[in-house]
Amino acid sequence: MRKLIYDFIQANSSKKWYLWLMALISGLFLGLSWHGALPLVFIGYVPLLEIERVISISDKKYKGWKVYFFSFITLFIFNVTAYWWLWYASAWATFGAWGANAALMALPVLAYHHTRKISKGKYFHLDFVCWMIAFEYLHMHWDFSWPWLNIGNVLSYTPKLAQWYEYTGAFGGTLWILMLNIYFFSFMVSGRKIVSIFFYLTIPITFSLYLYYTYEEEGTEIETVVVQPNIDCYSEKFRYNARTGEQNTKTYISPRKQVARMIELTEKEITPNTKFIFWPETSISQSIDEKHPDASGEVQLVNKMMQKYPNATLVTGADTYKIYGETPESETARHSERIGYYDVFNTGIRFHQKDSLEFYHKSQLVIGVETIPFPEILKPIILNFGGSSGGLGRQEDRDVFNNGAINVGPIICYESVYGEYVTEYIQNGADFLTVITNDGWWNDTPGHTQHLAFSSLRAIETRKSIARSANTGISCFINQRGDILDPIAYGEMGAEKGNVHINKKMTIYSEYGDFVARIASVLAVTMLVIGFVRNKSNKL
Repeated sequence: MRKLIYDFIQANSSKKWYLWLMALISGLFLGLSWHGALPLVFIGYVPLLEIERVISISDKKYKGWKVYFFSFITLFIFNVTAYWWLWYASAWATFGAWGANAALMALPVLAYHHTRKISKGKYFHLDFVCWMIAFEYLHMHWDFSWPWLNIGNVLSYTPKLAQWYEYTGAFGGTLWILMLNIYFFSFMVSGRKIVSIFFYLTIPITFSLYLYYTYEEEGTEIETVVVQPNIDCYSEKFRYNARTGEQNTKTYISPRKQVARMIELTEKEITPNTKFIFWPETSISQSIDEKHPDASGEVQLVNKMMQKYPNATLVTGADTYKIYGETPESETARHSERIGYYDVFNTGIRFHQKDSLEFYHKSQLVIGVETIPFPEILKPIILNFGGSSGGLGRQEDRDVFNNGAINVGPIICYESVYGEYVTEYIQNGADFLTVITNDGWWNDTPGHTQHLAFSSLRAIETRKSIARSANTGISCFINQRGDILDPIAYGEMGAEKGNVHINKKMTIYSEYGDFVARIASVLAVTMLVIGFVRNKSNKL
């Protein structure tokens, strides 16, 4: 096999179509790995590495630009193949997302090319691994954050293979997958022994399977209920249809009727032993004034229900706002001539019979939809064109909601993509987690299943049970091994009662977060600096 590959490379690497073929293969392999073809991810970067190798050898000028261009083509194909379903929500915005993300993802390949060039290849492609991880880490911590395709996330569909994430988080998976790509590339180019490759492939798999089959759930059980109202987010949930731009005059369901549906579904499953009830993101879609929540008719309905169940705590999503008056109290504050400055939030609310309402504001916001990147630059432009001064409001700390001594971390939708972010709930005392979300924006496409799968990784990383409530699906329970239990199918209305374990222990990852990424980032910069210094010294 290696001889056939080697002969093909020797015969065709100088032809014009060769780099285009490598880009197509690499992009498709990486993208298809997100749709069940997991083995392809272990060789998906090999053609991309081959592109860099061929350009470095054959081109005399514009090498960096050419590496970046073909990397962009590769990663654009990857983006389109992996999350084509985003097109269902917004065609033009999706095309922009594919292009922008591919342009950003190509930067670490360019950084690797320059590091390899000035170091004369002395790092044996470890600089490629470190730059890719460094970029993924950065991509989780800046205004253009979109870590959906962080490569360690690809194991979310196979939680049995990701059990060691309780030590390393998803970046451990990124490290493993990239290292295997390097080994396969080395085998293709220089004949590295295939035996050593399979050694590195099988050891983590064996260890993970051992952890999976020997792990026992930690903590006592409590009863919870998750609700799935199945309210179409385009035609029923809101007055305005975000897809057509028209008003939903005939199909719109009023906020009060939406709440009434969720109350009805809840009361079919709740028992005196139920400790927590979970409703989806923005279940209360009529905005609530956080300073005067009892003025809301929907809040009054929920409070009336909660009077019947003194042992239960309800966690629900809602749209809320705060009015500040004449002084803006946040960078995201908007201004109205009538009320002054105010903030709008995507909120999680805690209801309990004996207590006043508690609010948690979603803080990991979706770019373009919920937040404006680099507001200090874009804010004046937006204001000049009559727009609001910022996106949704957010908060600094991760709050937990309690029922007595039991604490739950309320993760809202997109926040579940961020592993280290979720550990902040654990550090603040969460004994288990909930994900409340609305995944109906992408219809019945792989979008909602990919998003669901991320929750399995969060359960493994923290070893916390998860109760997941989704507007249109999939609502379910996830145990501490990442197994999805009792799912309510997408597009079905219902509620499900299930037990979750209360685990007060912390994993290594919960304590130390993305230490793998931080180490790799330091190494990437260090290798570049050392190579640059050595290169300068040799010229003196």
